Amino acid sequence: MKRPLSLALTVMVLGSSVGATSPAAGRVLVPRNEVTMNPTPGRVQAALPTLHLLRTVRVLTDLVARGTLTLDAPARAALRTELQRLAAAPTLGGTAAEQSRERLLAALTGGQRTQLAQAEAALARRAELLAARARFAAADGPVNRTAALYGFQVPGGPATVQALLERPTLNPYRTPGPNAALLERLRAALTP
Repeated sequence: MKRPLSLALTVMVLGSSVGATSPAAGRVLVPRNEVTMNPTPGRVQAALPTLHLLRTVRVLTDLVARGTLTLDAPARAALRTELQRLAAAPTLGGTAAEQSRERLLAALTGGQRTQLAQAEAALARRAELLAARARFAAADGPVNRTAALYGFQVPGGPATVQALLERPTLNPYRTPGPNAALLERLRAALTP
């Protein structure tokens, strides 16, 4: 009786995948693309303006969809114009992302900007709470906390962050994926 119990505990602790993942078992292991979240501080700084913009568009979309941010016709028109620019821009570097974010904010009233800032701060707090409960590890060194936190805040998560760290001029709104879909959803919500 003790032998089967100890065998069962051993299998639970060590796992039962000894032969299941080996190529001899008929499966071929496909190498995964690992997301490197320990970039140099310079690469993170270069990506921050675009990450801020992605977070702002995400939160703006959420507020408009919930009906908690009511926009008048001129604000909707100004936002649609800026969103069209974002969708059409071949690249989006730090300066362009900052300017775009400023134009989005300029279309809002002071109270709406405050509401947006509070919602962004709440999202950042949720990311902090998630990060506090998560364990991060990277094969090539310590994880960059800022990059990891933005992975919780932007559409596409760590994959979007990694893409921006690798190519700081990437425009995520031109690439098919969650950011382009979010932009289209916001544009549709702003169309009369």
